Amino acid sequence: MDKKEILAFMTKNSVAYMATVEGKTPHVRAMGTYKADEKDGIVFSMQAVKDVYKQIEKNPEVELCYFANGVQVRVKGKFEIWKKITDAQKEEMLKVRPFLKPQIDEHGWDFVKVMTLKNAKATVLDMSKPMVPGAPKEWVTL
Repeated sequence: MDKKEILAFMTKNSVAYMATVEGKTPHVRAMGTYKADEKDGIVFSMQAVKDVYKQIEKNPEVELCYFANGVQVRVKGKFEIWKKITDAQKEEMLKVRPFLKPQIDEHGWDFVKVMTLKNAKATVLDMSKPMVPGAPKEWVTL
């Protein structure tokens, strides 16, 4: 898969299993990808009160795993937390993620943190193709 195919796969199959670290303990959870495209990159939003956000603040290096129809896409990179969200971005986010509105209405926009995965690289495993044990992984820059 090339970059465009990987981003399309991530958009279609938007739930990623995100691995973070707290101290020396790894933590994995399912997270919905806000968007994945060439313009904005791989973007996530989350509540600032969650443990996952606190882990990312301390160590922004993460790995994501998307899986569908026998294809696994692993993505590694470093999150960059957005300093400011424009009004247009806020409108778009609430359109895509309307479940956030009551919380934002109650707590304000600081309750939601948005971040982009920088220096992202992906590797693809298609389980319908023969696997070669020990073969080097091919990493695609996103």
